[in-house]
Amino acid sequence: MAGVLLAAACATTPEAQPQRKLEVNVDVDIPWLVQQGIGQAEVLMAARPIAPLLDDKSVDADVRRRLSIAVAARDFARDRLGLAVHGQYESAVFLSGPAIVYVVSAAPPDALTPRTWRYPVVGALPYRGHFSLEDAEAEADVLERQGFDVSVRPVSTYSLLGFLPDPVLSSMLWRRDDADIVETVIHELAHATIFASGQGAFNEGMATFIGRQGRRQFINERFGAASAVAQRADATDADDDAWVGAVAAMAFDLRVLFAQRDARTDDELQTEKRRVFARHQAHWQQEVAPTLFSMRLRGARLPENNAELAAVGIYSLKQQLYAAAFDGCGGDWRCFLTLLSTAAKESDPEVTLAESSAVSAPAPERSLGHP
Repeated sequence: MAGVLLAAACATTPEAQPQRKLEVNVDVDIPWLVQQGIGQAEVLMAARPIAPLLDDKSVDADVRRRLSIAVAARDFARDRLGLAVHGQYESAVFLSGPAIVYVVSAAPPDALTPRTWRYPVVGALPYRGHFSLEDAEAEADVLERQGFDVSVRPVSTYSLLGFLPDPVLSSMLWRRDDADIVETVIHELAHATIFASGQGAFNEGMATFIGRQGRRQFINERFGAASAVAQRADATDADDDAWVGAVAAMAFDLRVLFAQRDARTDDELQTEKRRVFARHQAHWQQEVAPTLFSMRLRGARLPENNAELAAVGIYSLKQQLYAAAFDGCGGDWRCFLTLLSTAAKESDPEVTLAESSAVSAPAPERSLGHP
């Protein structure tokens, strides 16, 4: 996620343009930029150095423990993964609520192509954030009246892309478990290491993979691959994969439906769209969720509109692309980060990465005695 621009949104592949003439690519306004700048300044001014907090016995022991995990993850990301660390996570900010910002995403009702906002320096991105929930909901109301599907979601942290020192936010410490703290720190440091202007899908897909893979390596090196901690993390990852698979199946059916927009009326399209969402939701809740290890995912729902679905896609629906590139590098982080940095300079980083992975992938081995 990105500083004043904040976080979260949508990844999709190109598709036919929707019939509705909605404005799907707009410039951010000056008042919003000023408001976000003020909010960011307030956050940074509230930061407290972490080192004294770790030695202060008057600070709650669990707070100190979680802060120490964030610091350990930062050092691991720098020393073992080769991510850029320049003053990040040396301070902490204790918020009064569970989120630092609230992110608005939108998509047309007959397409999974996200609405984007054009920002200075970082280009067009498929989300807009607000420090105030009321402001985020007000913008969502305006977009909904214009005809968009909309999503408003809380964000526990974001990256300042190395321009300013990111603090550890209390919202990222209690979002889930200790492994999530590690993954979150590594995810955000990935943004500070590699960023492609105007490429939201690449930026978040890349950081999601690095965060997850880095967290696995952190756990395996600290506790052992056969440890209870690692086994719990693997079980949760399998549940996450099941959820992503369910989302991908839903997205596929909706793309097939939206490809028929010229042959259907708007009412017919939206009626069938609601049936697709309901059918996938019922299958998830009745057939899949009860079988999962994670209580969080047992109670999770699938996206309920195009904006929510698009917002999931940016993080999760192309992870095989990054996994293939990482495997093509033999799990070598220097090779992988170099590959990502090169791709980030191109007009379509994901296509470049796919082509690079195809070229560098080793030929499959043939087993003796088998065709």
